[in-house]
Amino acid sequence: MRIGIDIDNVIADTYKDLNPYVTRYFGKETTSEQAIELMRDNKWLQLHYWFKAWRYGLPTTLSLIDGAVDTIRDWHNNHEIIMITSRLPIFKRQTRKWLEKHGIPYHELHHAKEKTKHTKAEGCEVFIEDNLEECEILADFCKQIFLFDHPWNRKEIIRPNIIRVKSWQEIRNNLSL
Repeated sequence: MRIGIDIDNVIADTYKDLNPYVTRYFGKETTSEQAIELMRDNKWLQLHYWFKAWRYGLPTTLSLIDGAVDTIRDWHNNHEIIMITSRLPIFKRQTRKWLEKHGIPYHELHHAKEKTKHTKAEGCEVFIEDNLEECEILADFCKQIFLFDHPWNRKEIIRPNIIRVKSWQEIRNNLSL
């Protein structure tokens, strides 16, 4: 089985770890919803933020979400693990370094713009993501989508093949492999 997996806020605890940097960047405290909304609404702001993050190597310092590595390692020998991230391609080396540092196995790594991950997820039966809008697109291409629950994606889910989860253990419990 091909399993597509996003990285930020799915494997890496990105928002939690970068929140102090986001606060400094915006010059004020922002909730996760506000920061995500600002970035999605203003692509130049997002580009500038990520360029600064890249320059300082921030993506190599992110911590892990509990259960992610063990689950991916368990799946790796019997399933194709396809990492598909919305990180800019300039992060490819830092992303590979971070995956290697944490011993996260995968078969393919792709960088795709938001709302285009489906173009890299060909043949994926399962996808794990934190962006509800991305999940709604992927729902047309993948049999089952797991949406990691975060404050920025708490809108109503209308697609029956999208399942909201709070942990990797919950994914394991809902996915029969």
